[in-house]
Amino acid sequence: MSIEASAVRNGGFGYLGSDNIFKVVNTEAEARKYSPTGRVVSFAGPHAYGNPVVPTGTGEYDQLAIKLHVDSSLTESEGLTIPVHIAKVVKELQ
Repeated sequence: MSIEASAVRNGGFGYLGSDNIFKVVNTEAEARKYSPTGRVVSFAGPHAYGNPVVPTGTGEYDQLAIKLHVDSSLTESEGLTIPVHIAKVVKELQ
């Protein structure tokens, strides 16, 4: 789903939700509050509405719903490409 640039924030903290989907919020305290395991990582990239985002090249961004599987593989709900730098951060939560 494309979103407008005005909704995008840079930097925050990520965690895996109970569904193993990577989420990003603004503060470490908020991430710890929502993380079922208490594990969080610093996330330097852009995010909006709780998800990391990537630019579409049209002034908008695509939200990434990234799921970490038990075998360390990652999938994105709409089949979007997961950038390597984001994949690395998500895997730190395993």
